Amino acid sequence: MTHEDQLLAAEAAGRLGHIDVLDTQISGICSMLHALYMAHPAQEKVRRQFDRLLANLLDSPDVVDEPDRALVLQATAAALLTNR
Repeated sequence: MTHEDQLLAAEAAGRLGHIDVLDTQISGICSMLHALYMAHPAQEKVRRQFDRLLANLLDSPDVVDEPDRALVLQATAAALLTNR
């Protein structure tokens, strides 16, 4: 990405607002993570590790007291592991 493209992206981010920018960035990150998972030769090993880390997140104080946060986290995890 050129410097000019970066400036244009920064201007676009200003027009979108913080939540839409974050949503767009997370969508891009999720797409990359999904691609890495699908291309990994040991998907089952990755899945076991991911499930363990997700369980830790779901048991954390920030999530255990926020059912909505847990649902969003579980939906995000499911989207990452779905073969689209």
